[in-house]
Amino acid sequence: MPFGSGHLDGGRWGEERGRVVKRLVWVAALAFSGCIGIDLLNEDERSRVAAFDFYWQELSGAYPFFGKDHVDWHEVRRQYRAAAPFAERPHEFHHLITGMLSELRDPHVSYKATEEQWAENGVAPTSLLDQHGFELMLIEGRLHVIGWPGGESPELPQGLPHSARFPELWRVAGFHVVTSLVSNLMLGPPNSPVELQLRWNDDLVTRHVVHRPQPGTKIQGGLLRRITPGGSGAGSYDAGRSFAYISLNTLSQELPVDTVDLWLDAAREKDGLVLDLRSNLGGNMGVAQRLLGRFVKKPAEFVFAVPDESTTAGLFTFELFVRLSIQPRGKRYDKPIVVLTSSLTASMAEHMARILQRECGAIVIGERTAGAEAGIERARGPNGGLLKYGQTRIVDRTGVGLQAEGVVPDISIRIRVRDVAAFGPNRAATDWEERMFEAATRTIKNLAAR
Repeated sequence: MPFGSGHLDGGRWGEERGRVVKRLVWVAALAFSGCIGIDLLNEDERSRVAAFDFYWQELSGAYPFFGKDHVDWHEVRRQYRAAAPFAERPHEFHHLITGMLSELRDPHVSYKATEEQWAENGVAPTSLLDQHGFELMLIEGRLHVIGWPGGESPELPQGLPHSARFPELWRVAGFHVVTSLVSNLMLGPPNSPVELQLRWNDDLVTRHVVHRPQPGTKIQGGLLRRITPGGSGAGSYDAGRSFAYISLNTLSQELPVDTVDLWLDAAREKDGLVLDLRSNLGGNMGVAQRLLGRFVKKPAEFVFAVPDESTTAGLFTFELFVRLSIQPRGKRYDKPIVVLTSSLTASMAEHMARILQRECGAIVIGERTAGAEAGIERARGPNGGLLKYGQTRIVDRTGVGLQAEGVVPDISIRIRVRDVAAFGPNRAATDWEERMFEAATRTIKNLAAR
């Protein structure tokens, strides 16, 4: 733009030029005094900045929820990008990317690099999650520390009762805790310190440092193995009660839908069905569509909202709208249905719970679900890292989605911190299970009597 044209008149240009000159003078003064050093970036530093920019830009152009959650993505870039060249150790750079992504507070966003990419001078990282004695538990949708390595437990803050001894994991290395990302922050050089911020039950926050395990400690598979409510394999069936019980731990293509169809046929002989989705992180839309076809009486619909507008060859602009119809199929399961959910129930499993609740009269019992609505996109960065995030929104015909809201249960049954303090973690989990099934039994009995 020529000087003085458009909206930038000569006076405003003079003001802006003055601010720039003042900043340059300030930086030069600091450099001259020895407070800072100004160097041109070397090749490694430029590659780190390029990788950072790739992940930031990937989300900037395609992530649909900045406005909903009031995230200023440009401000996040300014906050984190300056540190990218100086994150020289592998774990420092991976933590930086993880921290930036954690600002979204979205369990659908994840970042993964290989163990080789984490290694420093040929030494593999270890994870605090594998440190003997360190235990986490998902309580009321948030991670709490329920066990500490020997000699590394914090003091209970003054004035708090012993029942408050299980604090929430508030931040790790200064970064927000998001279940899909926090495992990265637990990884780092063997025996290295990990800074935790703990939030106690009166909102008091304290800092505490623990150490990662020794070299050679095997990374055992991440966070979810410790906090999943239970169940193994893709799914299971049990007809030992007055109702049929089906547990679906995934909606991926690993789930044998034909087998689930046989389970549903058998379940028709019982008073009702309990469908357990507590450990289900989602999966394939086609799998969910087929399963839901056994329950709906009439077609139900999802609407896919493809991000913003697209331009083809600069010739025209269009918006793409997609409607997916769930058609009834086979012999409809028409007896009472209870769906069990937890704060880990996510993605397509949430959409399945919502359709069953709204269209099929199912009663949802348990915890509010994760609130991870969108269809997953994958992007491989120039440093080899894999970014996953929700790109295509999936809403119902009213435009209402699940992002950050989840499916709200009809009957809320939770594990509470006070339950864990009173009974211990294992007994509290068992008690939660018992309360869930008591409510399910009562609900199916009441529905069957109508």
